[in-house]
Amino acid sequence: MPARIETLRDNLTKRFDTLVSFAAIEDTDRNTTALNELKIVSESAALIRTAEEVLSLTRQMQEMWIFGQLNTVGESETERKTDENAKVVARLLEKLLAKQNRGDS
Repeated sequence: MPARIETLRDNLTKRFDTLVSFAAIEDTDRNTTALNELKIVSESAALIRTAEEVLSLTRQMQEMWIFGQLNTVGESETERKTDENAKVVARLLEKLLAKQNRGDS
């Protein structure tokens, strides 16, 4: 999946760059303008197709996430550290409560 995302990103960037380069052509004779228009129309269609593929991938990822096939919940390093920190804080709170209870009696 990451390779597909990178490919789509690269295609979008390439198509957009190509369109921008076509806009920079300064020849104004009729044949050059007609050819440039054809290139712009063709490249615009390719850009739209690539954007539709991105939308399709997004929909596919949403479906995978909803039906549990996209593994986004896992034991990450951050999650592990957060759990360890929470246990330390819980132990400190227990000690504090125990101290307060001994002082109250």
